[in-house]
Amino acid sequence: MKLYKYIFLLFLKSISFIFLFISLSQASNVKNSATVFMYHKFGVSKYPSTSVTINQLEDHIKEFTTNNYNIVSLDFIVDTIINDGDLADNTIGISVDDADKSFFEVGWPLFKKNNIPVTLFVTTGTIANNNKSYLNWNQIRKLKEEGVTIGAHSHTHAHMPDISIEDVKKEIELSNKIFLKELGEIPTLFAFPYGETNTDIINLIKEYKFKVAFGQHSGIINETSNMYYLPRFSLNEKYGEIERVKFAASAKGLGVYDFIPINPSISENPPYIGFSLLDEKLSISLNCFIFDMNGQVEREIYKFNERIEIRLSRELAKGRSRINCTAKDSNGFWRWFGHQFYN
Repeated sequence: MKLYKYIFLLFLKSISFIFLFISLSQASNVKNSATVFMYHKFGVSKYPSTSVTINQLEDHIKEFTTNNYNIVSLDFIVDTIINDGDLADNTIGISVDDADKSFFEVGWPLFKKNNIPVTLFVTTGTIANNNKSYLNWNQIRKLKEEGVTIGAHSHTHAHMPDISIEDVKKEIELSNKIFLKELGEIPTLFAFPYGETNTDIINLIKEYKFKVAFGQHSGIINETSNMYYLPRFSLNEKYGEIERVKFAASAKGLGVYDFIPINPSISENPPYIGFSLLDEKLSISLNCFIFDMNGQVEREIYKFNERIEIRLSRELAKGRSRINCTAKDSNGFWRWFGHQFYN
């Protein structure tokens, strides 16, 4: 009997170790991943850097509506992550910035026809009855009635880190006041103009009770993402090819935490860049690239188990610069993290 009891205890211990190993293995991987795409204009050939062609849009929608993807609203994505829910594989969301008239005339009819939810980030200062380029409030109300989620995008579309925090506060308050008057409610989602921000502005966005805020840098959202500086893949004529869309839509979050510098508007140049990985095994295949207005920045990558440190060979140019880090996991999936700096 003692021998059987001993064997049984060994069996229980073995089971415990297996469950512990599984839980630790799962803890080292991201639970949720979501890709958000960002559009501006549709079929406006005069602005190829912010517009996609109609053929490109049709190709995107054809791809999105295959059985490969789980298309949901931005609200659903962020609420699921905030509440520790579960997102399906290859979850994607669609956003549109600035309320260009081409969204009302070209983009939305195609999205609506294919039952694709869209969030429209509106810059309130451009919305007027006689504006030839942007929507008016009647059109925005109609879009809202048809299911489009309306998000905030400031009042004047200023480079927000370049103005005083008091002026940023005025931007938000005026925009909120207009939304309340015209739509009867204040949006809960915010998108930074040009994707530019700093920690003071982020804290202000939190104070005004926005649920999350989005930038304009490429990357996959997951539960370790900064919920007030979420990434989106920008699509235009140059960067709207279907292979890029497929790649981004099927990528997973890299699982980055403890990212430095904390402030997206850098105070030290070149910045000292560092972060940790939930899954340290990803460091083996990890590679990072940094680009600014002058092109690619040479860098050295140092790997200390889960901790990654990056040192740049020169200062970042004025304006926006981006870091993109990717790695291939043991299941063959690409993991992607992106971040934007502003100098």
